[in-house]
Amino acid sequence: MEQNVLEQILEGSMEPTHIPLVTLWKITDGFSPDRIIGEGGFATVYKGVVGNWSVAVKKIRSVKTIDDKLFRREVGSLLEVNHPNVVRFLGLCSDTVETPMKNPDGRGYIYAEERERLMCFEYITNGSLDTKITDELRGFEWDKRYKIIRGSCAGLHYLHMEKHILHMDLKPANILLNDGLVPKITDFGLSRPIDCSQTMAEMHFSLGYCAPEILFGGRMSPKSDMYSLGVTIVELVTGHKGTPNKDNVRVFYLVTEKHFFKNHVSVACCGSY
Repeated sequence: MEQNVLEQILEGSMEPTHIPLVTLWKITDGFSPDRIIGEGGFATVYKGVVGNWSVAVKKIRSVKTIDDKLFRREVGSLLEVNHPNVVRFLGLCSDTVETPMKNPDGRGYIYAEERERLMCFEYITNGSLDTKITDELRGFEWDKRYKIIRGSCAGLHYLHMEKHILHMDLKPANILLNDGLVPKITDFGLSRPIDCSQTMAEMHFSLGYCAPEILFGGRMSPKSDMYSLGVTIVELVTGHKGTPNKDNVRVFYLVTEKHFFKNHVSVACCGSY
């Protein structure tokens, strides 16, 4: 019955909701190491199988020190979004169990708290963009690169202009691709409303993709995300990771239906980073 709930969410007949821990445990073969499809500083991602579907289960590792405020913020952001260029959120699991243990001094019991925080997403088949950025002669043809750029811009525009959400850690590793090379922005672990931006001292960030002003104590803003997007586009266009020669970087304009991107991406992509 519990697994049927996840199937209904995948079918679109039910909104994302709480998913029991036992369900996520079953569909990942008990969080088997063989099911691991990604690892980061704070979480491990497992592939789960639900009927004819595959899903991605993000299991936060630092359960003893997990920031529930950060977890609720991420879930709140994910529940609000619905866009073809943003990864689809399927549900969450917030499970806390208190196990009684004999007090060492022999007086009564103490309760050991076991906490599990997980999120479930659609499974994206083609991996992340950072694994696809290669030398221009061996990489994607221009029309495919343009498709990825356009979709990434559309996803970020949706987050900024319609949902008023900052991503705060946009980079190729956080852009997933499906079999049709449709980009899906993911990993909202640092996301927050635009009117609640924060300074460098309050956040984690990825060097090389973080806007320069943030390194000097500035506040995050949509422009900060646009800078990260610009760095990502430069990497995709040139086929190279790393800092380009600033004397060789040209200003270029990405033509989309939204002049928003034409005006901002050109600024983000010029000069060194």
